[in-house]
Amino acid sequence: MNHDRAITQTYILQGHDMATLKVAVQAVGGEITHELGIINAMGVRLSDAELRTLKEHDAVRRVYADAAVEVTGKPTKDDSSTSTSNGNNNIDSTYLGRMTGAVALHQEGLTGDGVTIAVVDTGTWNDNGIVKNPNNETRLLAEYDATTDSSSVADGYGHGSHVTSIAVNSRLTDNGEFGGIAPMADVVTVRAFDDLGRGTYANVIRALDWVVANKDTYNIRVLNLSFGTEPRSYYWDDPMNQAVMAAWQAGIVVVASAGNTGPEAMTIGAPGNVPYVITVGAMTDNYTPDILYDDFLATFSSAGPTVEGFVKPDLVAPGGHARGLMHTNVYLAVTYPEFHDGAKYFMMSGTSQATAVVSGIAALLLQDEPWLTPDEVKGRLMSSARPASYGSDSLAYSVLQQGAGLVN
Repeated sequence: MNHDRAITQTYILQGHDMATLKVAVQAVGGEITHELGIINAMGVRLSDAELRTLKEHDAVRRVYADAAVEVTGKPTKDDSSTSTSNGNNNIDSTYLGRMTGAVALHQEGLTGDGVTIAVVDTGTWNDNGIVKNPNNETRLLAEYDATTDSSSVADGYGHGSHVTSIAVNSRLTDNGEFGGIAPMADVVTVRAFDDLGRGTYANVIRALDWVVANKDTYNIRVLNLSFGTEPRSYYWDDPMNQAVMAAWQAGIVVVASAGNTGPEAMTIGAPGNVPYVITVGAMTDNYTPDILYDDFLATFSSAGPTVEGFVKPDLVAPGGHARGLMHTNVYLAVTYPEFHDGAKYFMMSGTSQATAVVSGIAALLLQDEPWLTPDEVKGRLMSSARPASYGSDSLAYSVLQQGAGLVN
């Protein structure tokens, strides 16, 4: 018996090509857990002796630890930005469609129709507000579970459902407005996190690999990444960031959260530290959505610059006490029942929620101008971003005013 084999750890090995790398791993007796062709890498389980041998092999370019990644929206009982004043989620939650001006665009016919948003997260709840568009047509085009490499997807944590609904919820609010920013957009759900909101580099990269491989099949134009981790290297060397950059190079608008480790400088997480993606921080309306002067940057929202000197986040969006769909029996709803209305909605704060807002706005923009590249979408968003309000000066509306679309 090989006693050294009894103690193993997981790594990501990057090579020059997949075939040669696979042969090298198999030759030392390592276990291949993930094939990550998007970055010519593999997730592997190795003993110390196997790792030492592979580090000297010509087929191996880099060795990375399979680090942990977490979603970036978590209610905390002592966080004033997530607490309610009277326990009524319907009253105290932010109505994101009005705050961003998306409601005005819906009235102009801009609803995200024809644009698919892929959400890499904890899965999604099959509520009609998520899986059906306002015409009661199925718009959940595909589901993929990167944690099991299967098509069976469930959301036992709740974060993925919440984030997805902020972007696309087709249910109506009490005011007769759509609950999501882009209610007609199509959705692809990719699960990369477990029922406690925990993920790994290998699972996230496999999720991104699947998204890029299926981009044309499902017309994926926007990719929502409401998660992050502390950067462990320069952005270009990070294997997860390499996969994110591959999605950007494939023509997908990548929207990533800044992280919830603020407010100190240089706290932007990966993959939000990638300069090419749209990195989103969170602001809050201070429970007075009709008053602008008391809005402020959420204290948890991570701040730049990045280690490489890039200014981040690229913009901020509403991310305080955001109202989204969530089943009552998932981890977050059971653990924090005071933030659930007991029916369909949960209130949560985070740069995750702000990221979903921007993903929805990107879908509106791409419906209006489908020819835009990811860089052009980012430029439009950054040059048009203004403080949130309910008027025509709000974020979503001002973005569209710069184009030749319906609102001009």
